[in-house]
Amino acid sequence: MGALIITLSLVGLASAIFFFTGWLDIAIDTLISLAYSRHQKIRRNKRPARIFLIRHGQSQANIDHSKPFLFQYNLFYIFIYFSTALITRMPDNEIELTELGHQQATAAGEKLHSIIGNETMYVYMSPYLRSRQTWENIKKAFSPSQILTERQDPRLRELELGSGDDSELLKKHIEEAGHIERFYCRILGGESSADVYDRVSLFLDNLFREMDDGHHDRTQNIVIVSHGFFLLLFLMRYFRWNVEDLIHVKRIENCIPLQLTKVDGVYTLDGTTKPPTKSS
Repeated sequence: MGALIITLSLVGLASAIFFFTGWLDIAIDTLISLAYSRHQKIRRNKRPARIFLIRHGQSQANIDHSKPFLFQYNLFYIFIYFSTALITRMPDNEIELTELGHQQATAAGEKLHSIIGNETMYVYMSPYLRSRQTWENIKKAFSPSQILTERQDPRLRELELGSGDDSELLKKHIEEAGHIERFYCRILGGESSADVYDRVSLFLDNLFREMDDGHHDRTQNIVIVSHGFFLLLFLMRYFRWNVEDLIHVKRIENCIPLQLTKVDGVYTLDGTTKPPTKSS
């Protein structure tokens, strides 16, 4: 009995010392920090091993320059070909793939299959026709059981040029807006790069929330079929590149899969998080 009283007294004394000296708070904070780090590691390990970004195949807009107007837009120095005839003939979301575009998409499917083999994938795509056609060709390389979900998401759409049915008016607008940082400049009621960046942010937040909620797991592959401009800003947003980083960025080519590979729970592009420049 005496030994028990002495033990309880020592425990009480030690507890009092821990409490009044602040060591108890330090111990609790340390345990919470360890638990959070463990939870974060488990959460990251559950994420899919790879994310593939695929720009649609060659489209009619890529080759139709019957009435071309060429300008440099934003800090990306991306050449946007504007064809009055094509825009007048059909809405941007209805532009189709060319025959070469279909072939590129089929080849992209074979390339993707050579990487993931019999693994499964969860697919997000732009609802624009050329993106959907690209996916229809890609999926030919896979069995139906490998495709867990095919989801169209309007946030993955192309940069909107707004009222772009008059090339001279569009050109004049760009020239008059020259004093505005082009990353933030909207074109005739369309979008700025910053607007697309916001769309990308919303999509990424949703994607990673789904990952962390267990909607995806490490046995899956995420496949995103969209447009070059959207995918470029996807990389910018995820890797936290600055606007200035995009001045010499490498163009995203039609149907050449970009692979983001998970390393210690974090995705990298070809083993790096730096912008892929034209000389790289």
